[in-house]
Amino acid sequence: MIVLSIEMSSAENDVALLRDGQVVARRTWTALMFHHTRLFDLLREVLAEAGVKPEQIDLFAVGRGPGSFSGTRVALTAAQACAMPGGKPVIAVSSGTALARAVAAAGGAEPIAIIGDARRDTIWLGVFEAMSGAPALPAPWITLPLAQLAGVLPAGAKIVSPDWTRLAPHWPADLPQPIGQYPTAAAVAQLALEQHSSGATPEPLLPIYLHPAVATPPKY
Repeated sequence: MIVLSIEMSSAENDVALLRDGQVVARRTWTALMFHHTRLFDLLREVLAEAGVKPEQIDLFAVGRGPGSFSGTRVALTAAQACAMPGGKPVIAVSSGTALARAVAAAGGAEPIAIIGDARRDTIWLGVFEAMSGAPALPAPWITLPLAQLAGVLPAGAKIVSPDWTRLAPHWPADLPQPIGQYPTAAAVAQLALEQHSSGATPEPLLPIYLHPAVATPPKY
């Protein structure tokens, strides 16, 4: 099976083409130094490098966050646009869950806390159960003030953050420092393949947005 995967939920973005679970072509970039309109150029480069035509792609995988709302919107739109001509399936998965699974696969059976900068003086958080190999999906992602994090972290949890650079200046001194790590397109593809093959109810093709909607009163 050939899978094209797009992950743009954090500061470090990634697209990858996988054949039978193995990455055969990949491009990574820093979001702040990249205009989203160049994404389709990189997708063409990845296909050319792998010698794959668009119609040969069997599945499109895409990360839906939590994280950058603009990045995940672009990724979801691009995946659906690429899939539309051939009517191929698009599977959206949580970028944070894909990251937790990659961390667990590297070893250890402690709980894993995936944490990001939710702006507005808050963080977003998902705590995955202690389990080696494939951590269980967490309770719904939550937001809370960084100062309250110590009260909800399980003892001995491994803390991982794709936003550690932004969080570092404000990090509480009494907490262990997180591991700075980003979700990858390959991890997103692996999770999407598992969900697709299991027949699980697909996640919505929408970004995971944790803040309540902000309404602006109309001006008369």
